[in-house]
Amino acid sequence: MSFKSINPATGVVSAEFSAHGEADLERLLEGARTGYRAWSVTPMEDRAAFLIRLGGLLEQRADQYAALITSEMGKPVGEARAEVIKAASGARHFAEAGPRYLANEPIEGTAGTVVYESIGPIFGVMPWNLPFWQVLRFFIPVAIAGNVVLVKHADLVQGSAQALEDLVRDAGGPAGLYTNLRVRRDAVSGIIADPRVRAVTVTGSTAAGRAVAEAAGAHGKKAVLELGGSDPFIVFEDADFDKAVSIGVVSRFSNNAQSCIAAKRFLIAAPIFERYCEAFARTASALPMGDPMDPATKLGPLAKADLVETTQRQIAEAVAAGGRVIAGGKPKDGPGNFFEPTVIVGVDPDSAIAQEEFFGPVALMFPFASEAEAVARANATDFGLGGAVWTNDPHRARRVVGQLEAGAVFVNDFVRSDPRAPFGGVKGSGFGRELGPLGARELTNAKLVWNLPA
Repeated sequence: MSFKSINPATGVVSAEFSAHGEADLERLLEGARTGYRAWSVTPMEDRAAFLIRLGGLLEQRADQYAALITSEMGKPVGEARAEVIKAASGARHFAEAGPRYLANEPIEGTAGTVVYESIGPIFGVMPWNLPFWQVLRFFIPVAIAGNVVLVKHADLVQGSAQALEDLVRDAGGPAGLYTNLRVRRDAVSGIIADPRVRAVTVTGSTAAGRAVAEAAGAHGKKAVLELGGSDPFIVFEDADFDKAVSIGVVSRFSNNAQSCIAAKRFLIAAPIFERYCEAFARTASALPMGDPMDPATKLGPLAKADLVETTQRQIAEAVAAGGRVIAGGKPKDGPGNFFEPTVIVGVDPDSAIAQEEFFGPVALMFPFASEAEAVARANATDFGLGGAVWTNDPHRARRVVGQLEAGAVFVNDFVRSDPRAPFGGVKGSGFGRELGPLGARELTNAKLVWNLPA
């Protein structure tokens, strides 16, 4: 059994990786346990120094890693390079702030102190759409806290998976700190059940996350879930129109429109609806689409051929639900998984397709007549990852932000992650937090110690 890396721009197989068998898996799990015993007692300053080295190597190898990412999942090479640099900034941030995030916390007025301690090997089930940043944003806070990781990366980015394991080793990480597991999805539940694994985190679909949470719960293990999203992008009549259009296009189509926190449902005030849709469609249609290795390209291919089929199906269902395609709507002729940037208006907001996550270059546009309607439509989904609110009225912004069911809301900006800020969702988008002080402590034992000696 093996994994193949297929260039989504050409359909050509670029690499093949053999899967780990049962004996390999046992060896790797035991290696993680042994590695944890050493890493958990490594002084905090040495862990921080490791992260500094990790960040430095990411910067030095940014072009190399960007080319690898683009060849495996198709995002424009400029965005791939930015992903690597962002991971480097995350390493540097936690090297500096991690010791502060994890410092002992005296409980005022008592003799108690909360001590944040590592818990053991953490199993991560990772996606293909951000093959470096997503893994490292999980790994870096876990490592500074004294844990080690076992990573099942997505099938189609096994070159990136191996590069990450090599990166940790090259930065001076000890054996067992980062272990790449080349296994299929059917091995996940058994790994979760293994007593050497102490917690699990997954980034992926809601169905996958719930399956992982069920397996973790059955064995009394903590789970962190960062799942799908159908983020609303709400534009009121008083918003900066041109900026709301340009940033809206960025939010929907960056990363080849394959991001859980991308804007997917555009809720536009009725008086500006037609003008906004026309401007958005014009801007989206002008995005340079083509070879993702060309620095001028802004929209590359979808990562997998089946995503083209899924996108076509969803567009057909949207049209059946009253939608009208005003831009794009079909795959691009020729090799590769290219799909035109697509804008659809008129879909029944109560239809089933309006509740689905589109993981392709499709933007659904809905008008609203009032602030209350905008909030109700924004919340009318099982997802609750992020959302954006565009208005120049600070009172309205505060009201709407307070009512949105989401893990993050950005005002006059688009949703994105930042190493300094906690990230995660609610409802069907999962639970738990990554990044920032909350992410640093999420997979630790918050131990109460009474009368801790100075």
